[in-house]
Amino acid sequence: MAKQKFLWGSATAAYQCEGAWDEDGKGLGEWDVFSHGNPLNLNGATGDVSCDFYHRYKEDIDLMAAGGQNTYRFSIAWARILPNGRGEVNPKGIEFYNNVINYCLEKGIEPNVTLFHYDLPNAIAEEGGWEKRSIVDDFEAYAKVCFEAFGDRVKLWSTINEPKYYAYCTNMVGNYPPNHKLDFDRYFKQMYYEVLASAKVVALYHAMGLKGQIGIVHDSSNVEIAPGTKEPEKVRLLGDLFYNRLILDTSIKGELPGELIPLLRENGIENDYIKLDDALTFAKGKVDFIGMNVYNRMYLTDWSQGETEVFHNNRGAGSKAKEGMRIKGWYETAIAPDTKRNLWGREIYPKCMYNTLMEIRERYGDIPVYITENGHGCYETPDENGYVQDDDRIEMMQGYIDYMLKAKKEGCNVLGYYAWSTMDLYSWVNGYEKRYGFVRVDFDHDNKRTTKKSYYWFKNLIEEYQKTEEAGE
Repeated sequence: MAKQKFLWGSATAAYQCEGAWDEDGKGLGEWDVFSHGNPLNLNGATGDVSCDFYHRYKEDIDLMAAGGQNTYRFSIAWARILPNGRGEVNPKGIEFYNNVINYCLEKGIEPNVTLFHYDLPNAIAEEGGWEKRSIVDDFEAYAKVCFEAFGDRVKLWSTINEPKYYAYCTNMVGNYPPNHKLDFDRYFKQMYYEVLASAKVVALYHAMGLKGQIGIVHDSSNVEIAPGTKEPEKVRLLGDLFYNRLILDTSIKGELPGELIPLLRENGIENDYIKLDDALTFAKGKVDFIGMNVYNRMYLTDWSQGETEVFHNNRGAGSKAKEGMRIKGWYETAIAPDTKRNLWGREIYPKCMYNTLMEIRERYGDIPVYITENGHGCYETPDENGYVQDDDRIEMMQGYIDYMLKAKKEGCNVLGYYAWSTMDLYSWVNGYEKRYGFVRVDFDHDNKRTTKKSYYWFKNLIEEYQKTEEAGE
């Protein structure tokens, strides 16, 4: 059996890059409504046009291919396929994604498709969205349409992008719609319905006999305990249950973490939505791989004092907030004074890549892993030709990739790496000033594309890796 070629690529998400928010029969999405007038949209930006991938996908895929990338991770906008979230299928939506998939394959690029990346159809959001059990069946029906339309060519699927971080932003931070804040009931309930829906869709994919692999994408939140923590085991367990194990245990092992329900009951957190019959759904819906979006760790210590609070920065350099949280009676974020942070208050800690991967291997064995996102957001100033010399991004990402390859060498079953992001795009509540792309998009001048220094660095890195792979080193 031939050894699987390592996948090197980049990633985007539908709402963040497509634009064409109301074209060709697309339904209204929750983010369309939020970005068009909610005062919590701090930067006032929308994804109405963004970088216009909808009309310029060939140009972007050509750039990927020219840069040596052999895979592209993107998401499908649910409301572009089913404008009302369920029921009638939009043929123009099917046509668009068929065109993207076919052009990827024509250019030698493996499509890696995510079914849901934060952008809920507004019709379902208005009914309660991920707080309602009915969404599990809605998501399965939507997935079936996608599998029937694209499953003959797409061999890598992910069900949901970052169910934990999505639930965290929508129900704890409150910066993503529907903007609930510090709502533990909704946080755990949403994550539960997300992983239940994911398991149903994984089981459906396997039942349909499609010739590919399906997984889920989790944002790495590996827990590290600060020196001097008085109750390290307690803090580690609580942090792990809050950030990781509801996603990872259900998806990989097919079962709820045993400590979860007692934790919810002891803390008066709603749990009556957990049904006995769901255990069978989880058992039947084990993933073929896990996608990990790796940016940072959760660096924790004992709770000292103060009420529960989240610390989040969507204002960039205009705020001094450091990313983290305090949960009364549980734990709080520790600050490592010698660790760099980006201008949005997030740690830059490349070793978390290695720690995350080795922890996955230790806990879950030889499960295939794809690094489905890793990147560096920053402000950028181009020269007179639009060229960006983004050395900070190169330095940061090289550190993470080096640690990924170290983990791979030490036995972690890593099969691919996707940089975030293919090009500059809408960065959710951060708007357009926070840039992640290998390709600069001039949003003020017809979305002109200009490759950055990092684009050529990544191309060279891929070429060098492939040479060593071919040499069997």
